[in-house]
Amino acid sequence: MDLGQEQGRVAQQLSRLAGDQHGVSILEFALVAPLLLTMTLGAVDVGRMFYVRQGLEYATEEAARYYMLNPNAATSAVTTELRNKMPGGMGPGVNVAYADTANCNSTSSVTCTTITATYSFSFLVGYLGTGAQSLRATAQAVRLL
Repeated sequence: MDLGQEQGRVAQQLSRLAGDQHGVSILEFALVAPLLLTMTLGAVDVGRMFYVRQGLEYATEEAARYYMLNPNAATSAVTTELRNKMPGGMGPGVNVAYADTANCNSTSSVTCTTITATYSFSFLVGYLGTGAQSLRATAQAVRLL
């Protein structure tokens, strides 16, 4: 067999291989699957973040209502109320701060207390350097003392 025939046979086999479509879909899936999986997990994580943010807002508003109905309650009781209202057992991770404003409506018997709750939300998987996200909610309790 001479060199020309050998090159012709190799070229024929290469052209047959180039036209072969078997396994192309697996190759395409292998290239696209990581992107699709990352986008799906990202969407789930963002949804979880909004769920936690909404729960934090709800718990803070409920704690403000509790404080208005129980104006002489200790802030520790209000904090416990807020943490108990958090969904999914996330209450212990909530930090609560209180700021009182006396005479907030020009009446000496009224105190307005701003309740600020913060929660450090962690994504399941770090995407492009997204570490913990600090979520914050505030509510105001108008208390007659």
